[in-house]
Amino acid sequence: MDTKELQKLKKILLTEKQRLLNNSATSRKRDFSISTEDLADESDQTSVELAQGVVFTLREKEQKTLAEIDDALMRMDENDYGCCEECGDPIGFKRLELFPTARLCVAHQEEVEKRKKFYVA
Repeated sequence: MDTKELQKLKKILLTEKQRLLNNSATSRKRDFSISTEDLADESDQTSVELAQGVVFTLREKEQKTLAEIDDALMRMDENDYGCCEECGDPIGFKRLELFPTARLCVAHQEEVEKRKKFYVA
């Protein structure tokens, strides 16, 4: 992978990281602010608890994505970015452009997905 491609991928990662951090900071207060007047009955409370569960799940996913972005940026600094962790072959630029935190080539990622599908089904 050439320097220009690497810089483009780094920019994608940094932009997504900034978007997630900004989104998290601006929505955190709004997501968790609940007025006691809003909880008139048990169904209202259940609705709020369900909404909070969704928010917690989204926050966990954002935290995981941020960790993956930081890991990808660290691998870039260590010149270890863009290689499949299973076979060591280069991961294609188009794949990295779509999934800049990818750690596996398409073939090995498909194997992982098949195993997940096998154990879930």
